[in-house]
Amino acid sequence: MISPLARRLRLGNSIRELRDAAGLTGAQLGREAGLDRTAVSKVENGERRPLDTVLRLLDVLLPEGDERYRNLQRVARDGLAKGWWTGSEFAGMGERQARTADIECGARLIREYQTSMLPGLVQTEAYARHRGQVALDDGADFNLNGTVAGRLRRQQQISGPDGSEYDVVLEPQAIERPPVPPAVMREQLLHLLDLATTRSNVRVRVLPVDARLGRGYVPRSPFALYAYPDPEDLTLVAVDTVTADLLVTEAEEAQRYARLFDQLRDAALSPEDSADLIQKAADKVAADA
Repeated sequence: MISPLARRLRLGNSIRELRDAAGLTGAQLGREAGLDRTAVSKVENGERRPLDTVLRLLDVLLPEGDERYRNLQRVARDGLAKGWWTGSEFAGMGERQARTADIECGARLIREYQTSMLPGLVQTEAYARHRGQVALDDGADFNLNGTVAGRLRRQQQISGPDGSEYDVVLEPQAIERPPVPPAVMREQLLHLLDLATTRSNVRVRVLPVDARLGRGYVPRSPFALYAYPDPEDLTLVAVDTVTADLLVTEAEEAQRYARLFDQLRDAALSPEDSADLIQKAADKVAADA
């Protein structure tokens, strides 16, 4: 299963390109398909719409025998799929995390840059629960058990023989500044170390403070890139804005983030040296406890 959201965004991008090639406005395409302009806009923006709506647009834009018609029909069906995050047992995980689970689903490669916290895909239950409780104490409103359960379920995306390739670059404070009690932090660091040294699809790198960053640009916010097996699917970028994730879908913008990640990765310590640093951080937490 590939991210339904990613498939709908690909579909919307393809519909828009076909409409532009036909010289039609959204309103004109809607009229020819027997729909209003709003319906066209929602499909092009990747919103979930009935399959019949999409097929009426394709009937205007492409001959039914066209291979592109069949491919986009398949993409439209994929976009209507419901993933595990829609199940009742995960109802408490929250809208933001559910969308992240959707985007991660079926990704071939996940690249992530984090500044001060460890990413959800590598968090232990205790780390996730403590950070969630801090947020609740600070006035957030969500179901803690549902959030933790969703985070642990998401981690299946990088586990197993068919797990996504996962490449993460961490700022030093993510491993050296404990945002949780010492025992929880040590357990978390040892878990991260285990992932980094035993799973061939997981690569963890730490970006030292004195790293040379080529052009010298440092991102202002954490971000993650998601690439899918089908090269026709868009590469998506989620930028952490603290209270929400800004989703970047435009190809040129996504390429800028990809180049930025490459600069960070190339300036970071090797996975082996990063593992040594994580081990030292775990030992220091134990000594200070």
